[in-house]
Amino acid sequence: MQSMKTTWTEIGQKLSNGDADSIINIPKDFPFENSGNELRIPPWSDVFNAENLIPLIIFFAFFRGLAYWVKRNAWNNFSGFRQYRLRNLTLCFTHSVISGACAFTFASLQTYAMFSQPLHWYRPWARFGILFSISYFMHDMIDMLQYELSRFTVELILHHIGSIFVFLVAACSRKFIPYAYCALLMEVNSVTLHARTLMQLSSNSTKYPGVYKVIQTLNIATFVVFRFAVQAWQIYYIIAIRQSVHIFYACVGTIGGFAFLAINVFLFMRILASDGLLGEYGKKHAAINRDDDQTTQKKSQ
Repeated sequence: MQSMKTTWTEIGQKLSNGDADSIINIPKDFPFENSGNELRIPPWSDVFNAENLIPLIIFFAFFRGLAYWVKRNAWNNFSGFRQYRLRNLTLCFTHSVISGACAFTFASLQTYAMFSQPLHWYRPWARFGILFSISYFMHDMIDMLQYELSRFTVELILHHIGSIFVFLVAACSRKFIPYAYCALLMEVNSVTLHARTLMQLSSNSTKYPGVYKVIQTLNIATFVVFRFAVQAWQIYYIIAIRQSVHIFYACVGTIGGFAFLAINVFLFMRILASDGLLGEYGKKHAAINRDDDQTTQKKSQ
């Protein structure tokens, strides 16, 4: 039997030549589906298939249950908006740890798939990491709409809707699965981002300044590696293959890639300003002031 790399090469050549029908005798355990879905708009109704819907419901129930437990047992020594933020961030942190670990593990164990076959590589189990994040974003939108109304809510809801959309593209088309996991590598940075904010809000940043400084440094370093570098590669890749896929995917990848890059640039500037790295002017005009605004809470928890 030929090596996987050689087989991928043969598949790639036949797809490039428009000869997909001649792709036969693929080993049963080979991670490729000759569906041709990359040449048409995703079958959106597939989200209601049991293989997608059941995991979505289970993961959503997990986050709703975890939120209920956190609400009853965590951060009870705080009150008002700060208490809500700490509880919300606890779930954000949990999602980031799990998703970031899954994405990093996938990148480590399936490096060839992520960086050489991010379009065609497919395994049914690989959908779960994507569906897990979709469920979290759905939960978080509901949570914010219940307890917070501010411009930050609007920004985050737009981010969540965009994330859900692009992840559904991968889940429904059964294409771009490794590409989606590459996007989830950004959650590695989110671990330090949420840890930083949790320490600030809980006043642990002043109790443990050494730990906080390490987290600040790691947050900036991982932001550059797991957000900017990852997005640069994703934008490069989608532009490189734009003529091999339906224009829908090319537009989603390109427009979405640049949109999320802009979001991350603004977020990075806010973080630098909040950490005092842009001087007093930057701290006054660019820093994140979400947690200073006590009027954004809609109702008491």
